[in-house]
Amino acid sequence: MKNKNLRVLVFVCGCAILFLLCTFSAKVNAEYPERPIAVMVTYAAGGSMDMSTRAICAAAEKILGKPMIVENKPGGGGTVALALLANAKPDGYTLCGATDSGIIRVPQLQKMTYKPLKDFTPIIAYAQPLNTIVVRKDAPWKNMKELLEYAKKNPNKIKYSSGGVGTGMHHAMAYLELQDGIKWIHVPYKGNADALTALMGGHVDVASVGPESYPFARSGEVRILAIAESRRNPKFPDIPTLKELGYDFANDAFFSILGPAGLPPDIEKKLENAFVKASESKEVRVIIDKLDLLPILYVGKDYDKHLKSYWPRMEKSLKDTGLMKESATQPY
Repeated sequence: MKNKNLRVLVFVCGCAILFLLCTFSAKVNAEYPERPIAVMVTYAAGGSMDMSTRAICAAAEKILGKPMIVENKPGGGGTVALALLANAKPDGYTLCGATDSGIIRVPQLQKMTYKPLKDFTPIIAYAQPLNTIVVRKDAPWKNMKELLEYAKKNPNKIKYSSGGVGTGMHHAMAYLELQDGIKWIHVPYKGNADALTALMGGHVDVASVGPESYPFARSGEVRILAIAESRRNPKFPDIPTLKELGYDFANDAFFSILGPAGLPPDIEKKLENAFVKASESKEVRVIIDKLDLLPILYVGKDYDKHLKSYWPRMEKSLKDTGLMKESATQPY
């Protein structure tokens, strides 16, 4: 009888302890965040990825009530920061501002330590860059056709910069190179801002970059020859897309915020809600417009679906253009 009572007592105590642990755990998560949140940026300071990440984080921290400490971790076409994120503790205190290139394109071209569609928690995609191919104002080429014709006749005479190996704009130029049988020299940088600075300083002849070029185009310092997306920029309606010029290429990648895989559902939801509200705020919309980005909204599972559908499309494009035979990294 005593043994039976003892077993009952142990069972009751165990249930009570389990209840208290669950209650305490829920209380801890309900209080998230309790300290500042670190947010890595996959590209160098000064570019549209950097500035838009800082803008949306500044708005989100007002909603969450804790500071967001943004730090640039450039390199590897956006993969350096993502590799760090993949190994971060999934507690909601380490996030990353990234583009689809570091999640999809670069891992297909180069072996990565992370599994792109497994090791991250997609939180939000909030903007789309309209990437450009530009030259200086004094360049002899007035349009894309003239540039390509010159490149065909003068192998390895043209040097072009991009925001890194494996980025969308490197892909665009490699695609043109293969399609037209031309040869030019790629000079990669750690971000679009640096790549554009190289053009302005005369270190390269062409820059294949993001929307950082638009302010310089407005001031007449550079000439945009083409847009590497599926649609024109409504602010520059006369600039054609590569598709309109007869090339089956459109980058169509997004700017996003990610967490490591395994975020607790309540923390994930809290981050999603905060970043959605931040993306809809006036201050973020103003910055996105000033940076010549297009506002978009893919949240959580919807953004995850986009990435999973983007993987095979990008894989096919890279194979069709001869940039790879098989993906260097497996997605899962």
